[in-house]
Amino acid sequence: MTTLDPAVDAPPDLALGVSAPVRHPAHPAYPAHPAHPGSGELDRVLRAGALHALFQPVHDLRTGRAVAVEGFVRGPQDGALSSPAQLFRAASAAGRVGDLDRAAQEVVLAGAAALPGAWPVFVNSSPDGVGDDLPTPPGPTGPVVLDVPARTLRSRPGAALRLARRARERGWSVALDDLGADPGVLALLPVLRPDVVKLDLRLLARRTAEEVAVLAGAVGAFAARHGALVLAESVEDAADLATARALGADLVQGWGVAHVTRTPAGEPGPVALPAPRPAPADALARLGAAARPAGADVVERVLEQLRLRARRGPDPVVVVSLGGGAARRAASALGPVAFSAHADLDGHGLAVLGPHTATVVLSGPARGAGERGLAVSHDPELVADLVEQVLTRDRGPARPEVAAPARAVALTDLVTEALEGDRRTGTGTGLLLVGVDGTCGRGGREDLVRRMRRAVRSVDRWVPLGPTHFAVLLTGLPRAGSEGVVERVADALLLAVELAVDVHPSLSVSIGASLAPTRAATAGEAHRQAVQALDSARGAGGHCARIWPV
Repeated sequence: MTTLDPAVDAPPDLALGVSAPVRHPAHPAYPAHPAHPGSGELDRVLRAGALHALFQPVHDLRTGRAVAVEGFVRGPQDGALSSPAQLFRAASAAGRVGDLDRAAQEVVLAGAAALPGAWPVFVNSSPDGVGDDLPTPPGPTGPVVLDVPARTLRSRPGAALRLARRARERGWSVALDDLGADPGVLALLPVLRPDVVKLDLRLLARRTAEEVAVLAGAVGAFAARHGALVLAESVEDAADLATARALGADLVQGWGVAHVTRTPAGEPGPVALPAPRPAPADALARLGAAARPAGADVVERVLEQLRLRARRGPDPVVVVSLGGGAARRAASALGPVAFSAHADLDGHGLAVLGPHTATVVLSGPARGAGERGLAVSHDPELVADLVEQVLTRDRGPARPEVAAPARAVALTDLVTEALEGDRRTGTGTGLLLVGVDGTCGRGGREDLVRRMRRAVRSVDRWVPLGPTHFAVLLTGLPRAGSEGVVERVADALLLAVELAVDVHPSLSVSIGASLAPTRAATAGEAHRQAVQALDSARGAGGHCARIWPV
C-alpha cells in the first residue's frame, strides 16, 4: 500500500524511463509524531465529506502502459488532517479507524466511478480498520481490487479471510498488499489465494538477499500455479525497475513510474486480472466423504508421521488442530510455525499447510470396536480450503508459536539447544533481550508487547521472561551476514515501538543482543553479553538498542 503524500496533480514521469531517483522525504513507514488534532477535527472532516480521492497509475512492465490505478484519500489541503498519516493517527487516537477506512473506501469508489474510462482500481483497507461490510460504488466502475494488508493476514487471519470472501461475493478481485516484511505470511498465500500479490520494494530492501530469493521464488511459483499477477510497488528509480524485473513482476507502481493525480490521462491499457474465485465447497464434508475405518492406534501413528514430516521442512507452516489431545500434542511439537488455530470438532485431526507441505488427517467419533473413520489427504487445494474454512470462523488474533517455554526450561537451556543444532549445520544463533520500562496500565504494556510480537519474524521464537522482560531467539542464521539479520530484527522491534509512541508515550523499550558462536562460545556467555548490552541500552534512555556489548 503506497501512501505517499505528493503534490496534487504532479505531472507523471516518463513511464518506466526514469534515470534518477525520485524520493519523497516523508514516508509514513517512518512517520514523525507531532501532536495529533482532537477527535473533533476528524468528526468535522468526516461529517463534511471533506475527504477527496487521488489516483496513482499502475503500469504493465512489459508494455509500459498504464493499466490500472490505486486510490488514495487526502483531507482538506490546508487543514491539520491533510495527509493519510495525519488522518489515520487522529482516527487511531479517537478509536475510529474503522469509520475512516469505510469513508476512504467510499470516496475512492466514488472517484473511480467518475473517471473517464473503466479504470481497474485498487482500494485500500487499513490493517486496523477491517470491518464487517464493504461500500457499494455509486456508479459503474472498472474492475475493483481490494487490498488486504499482509499485516492483517499475519495478525488477524480470520478477519482478512472474511474480508476477502465479502469482496469476492461482490465480484471484486483480491490483492495481498505490502508483502515483504514477514516471510511467514507466505504460508497463508494458498489460503487467501490473492489474484494480485504486491511486493513492497521498501520492505524487501530490509531483508537479506537469501530471504528475498526465497520469497520471490515462493510468490513466483504461486502466481504461475494460480494465474495471479505480481505487482512491484515503491518503484522509485531505474534500479528499482531492474529489481522488479528480477522478481518476476507483471505490474509496477511508484514515484519512479507515475505520480498520483486527480484524473489519470487517457484510457487504461488491457490487463488480465484473474476472474473472481467462487467460495469453495465445504472442505470438511469433502474430506469426510473419503473416510475409512481405522483404530485409535492408527490415528496416533498417522499424526506422528505428519509431525515428523513437517519438522523436516525449513519453511514456516500453518497448523490447524481439528480436535483431540493427540492433534494438540502433534501441533505443539512441530517445527517453525507461522500460524496456528484450533477447531473443536467431534473427533481428532490436524492440518498442516506450507510451501512444501499439504496434509490433513481427520478421524471421526469412535464407532464399534473402538474404530474411527479416518480420512487423510495430501491435496493442496483441499487442505487450503479446509484451513480457510477454519480460520474464517476464527474471530480472535493469530496464534503464532511464540508461547513461553515450560518453567523448568531456562533461557540458557534454549540457547544451548540451539547451539548444538548450529554445530551440526554450521549456522548461528542470535539472542535479543527486550526490556519495557515506564509507567502505564497493564493494557498499555500488553498492547506494546503485541506490537513487538507482530514485528518479530515468524521463524523466530518469542520467549516471555516476565511482565516486562522478553527474549527473542533467532536460530539457523547463516554465518555470513548474521549480524545484519539480528540488527534488522532489533530495528523492526524499535520501529514497532516508535509507531506506538502517540498511544503509549510513557513507555520505553531497550534491547541488548549477542550472537553465538561468532561472539559468544557458550549459552551462558551469550546471555551475559546480551544482559550487558541491555544495561547499556537502558543507560542511554529512551527507545534504544545496544546490539552488541560495549
